[in-house]
Amino acid sequence: MAEFDKELQVIKSSRDEIITRWYSLLTEAFPDFYGSEELRRQAEYYFDFTVDLHIPVETHELNERVPLWSRNLVDRGLPLHHIFRSTSYWRAAVFDVLENKIEPEIPNPIPFLAVIIRRIEYIQEMVCSHYIERTSSRLKDKERALTQLHDDRLSLIGKMAASMAHEIRNPLTSIKGFLKLIRESLSAHESSDKTIRYLSVVENEFENINMQITGFLSFSKKRVIEEPVIRLTAKQLLDSVISLLNPRFLSENVNLVIDLEDDADLYIQKVAVQQVLSNVINNGLDAMEEVKYEKEMHICGYSRPGCYILEIANNGPEVNPRILDELFEPFVTDKEEGTGLGLAVCKTIMQKNGGEIGCVTGPKRTTFLLTFRTHSVEG
Repeated sequence: MAEFDKELQVIKSSRDEIITRWYSLLTEAFPDFYGSEELRRQAEYYFDFTVDLHIPVETHELNERVPLWSRNLVDRGLPLHHIFRSTSYWRAAVFDVLENKIEPEIPNPIPFLAVIIRRIEYIQEMVCSHYIERTSSRLKDKERALTQLHDDRLSLIGKMAASMAHEIRNPLTSIKGFLKLIRESLSAHESSDKTIRYLSVVENEFENINMQITGFLSFSKKRVIEEPVIRLTAKQLLDSVISLLNPRFLSENVNLVIDLEDDADLYIQKVAVQQVLSNVINNGLDAMEEVKYEKEMHICGYSRPGCYILEIANNGPEVNPRILDELFEPFVTDKEEGTGLGLAVCKTIMQKNGGEIGCVTGPKRTTFLLTFRTHSVEG
């Protein structure tokens, strides 16, 4: 542009001074990131772009180098704000030189500076765009890798669970059969209240083991699908679990309060969802083991549009904030002897039954929320 010949002459004559000034500002601000000769060579390309006013920004050869610059920034782990600081320092270096060397016959350098600023901002925008695009691509790659790792881990758990269940359920089937024979063979004269009571305890513990196995099999898609979806009320579901856990409430002196504001028909896999309730309630009882004050568990149920919610609250200690966000992921636990699979099982079962599970915790109260859809679910 002929109209800026004098300004260009001044700035071109100060090329080394501008580059040195910019390089000094950048390396002083970020001494751990910069300092190579490659940076100076990039500055030379940048300078040529700045003063090549006769070449439109869109067609300048510097555009071909921008993707490489952006890739290097991402690969070296440089944050995005470095780009803005670098642009700011380049602009300052140019302005400092012009302020000190502008000739008296150029009384108004503002139009020239406006053109320079637009070219500088164009490159800044291009570098940022490529930087964000590459960063997003990397994040998506990492997300895909993590998802695959998670899926592989769940698949392994499913295979282990299926193998374990097969080995355990064979003898359990025999135990169940003999328990039935024993109860049938006891005549009114031979049996006593104590014998019947002991037999009931054994049968209850058998059902607990059976529910545990069903829960672990939730990682195996095939096995959970085999259990049919049935209709039962929230009260029936809760009663079936509490009846098995009542001995623990009594032995550990835990005050259980049940408050069902209303009832609702649920369409679920009964044994699998029983395992969810059993796991959450047992976790709450575990949490209150060290509580010195009065122990209390409050279970309430209520309807909301399209769903039924069961809240299971205990007054034990707060869930460790460090693991709260990943509480329902496999192998996440703060129990010394815990496997970190229990709540992962619960999440899997709830999802396969069209529901959700969540947790809200605080210093005085921890609540698990089980949300069930109230319309019929096919198969």
